Amino acid sequence: MRTIVSAAAVTAATAAALLLGGPAASAASAPYVVGMSESAARATLDAEGVPYTVLNRSGISSDSCTVTEQRDRGYRTETDTVYDRDDHEFDRIETQVWRGLGLVVVCN
Repeated sequence: MRTIVSAAAVTAATAAALLLGGPAASAASAPYVVGMSESAARATLDAEGVPYTVLNRSGISSDSCTVTEQRDRGYRTETDTVYDRDDHEFDRIETQVWRGLGLVVVCN
């Protein structure tokens, strides 16, 4: 019984984190491009320096493509090691890097 309750709690916490979003400090400053044409959205994101990728494209590729959804792709951890001459050891340095936005595009 305890295992079932724990599993349910973990599932609920995970669902809440996915629905509410995780850390979004960088995403908060990203422009909202839903409803824009794909070309206008790309130009806006490029001008702001926001990394992005098209996650899904549906319909026939044409000039009439619209962004219907944008998602925060979260963060990745980059790990580097630096030699510390004082301790004669390698120090591990982890840096969080924002992966940008994912766009869903529908073409008519």
